[in-house]
Amino acid sequence: MAPPSAAPATANPSPAAVPEAIKPATGAESATPAQTTEAEAVWRAYEKRWSETDDYSAGFRQTIEVPDVGTKVESAGRFYFAKPGLVRWEYTEGPPQTVVGDGAWLWLYQPDLEQVYKIAYAKAFGRGGLVELLAGRQGVSERYRASLERPDAGTVRILLKSLNDDGGNLEVTLSADTFDLRAVTVHDAAGSVTRMTFAEPLRNRGIDRSRFTFTPPPAVDIISDNEAAF
Repeated sequence: MAPPSAAPATANPSPAAVPEAIKPATGAESATPAQTTEAEAVWRAYEKRWSETDDYSAGFRQTIEVPDVGTKVESAGRFYFAKPGLVRWEYTEGPPQTVVGDGAWLWLYQPDLEQVYKIAYAKAFGRGGLVELLAGRQGVSERYRASLERPDAGTVRILLKSLNDDGGNLEVTLSADTFDLRAVTVHDAAGSVTRMTFAEPLRNRGIDRSRFTFTPPPAVDIISDNEAAF
């Protein structure tokens, strides 16, 4: 999260279901130097905002579409983040699952299937995405060309076009006044689209670090990343 691409959970899912597969957006190919400069300025403002953020949580709604097979999966819950790169998704709607990133491993727990995927961070998040966006710009500028859209007076959207043919593109929508994250859309190289919107954000509330630890329940199958079929 190649890293796992965004794909719907199935009866025998791969770690591709992990939401942090987040990466893409089309439309940046024709960005002019002026557009790129403006996008860079907005990104610097976003970066400054997030440099002052130690932890963050927000409600989320997620849609994953796989056009080739006509599959669409919707889910919702709450997302938690703490620096330097700890994450947790708690799903309250859609296929039951919990996703925890403890800094070394990403854990995807699917209670109905009595299984846990254990994925190394480098494989899960090594090519950009939501975690890098929140943690800072490291690794993003080297992988994407930026351009800017203004859908309305209250929002700005940064389009990140992958510099690699096999990479995906990102659309990052921010509040125009606070540069809070409102939405991320990922178009991966295989054609799948993941959309995640955020609401009711809470910043610097001192999230308990125990939220970012995971101990597999007894008697569940643990599938490591070298066993999983990506």
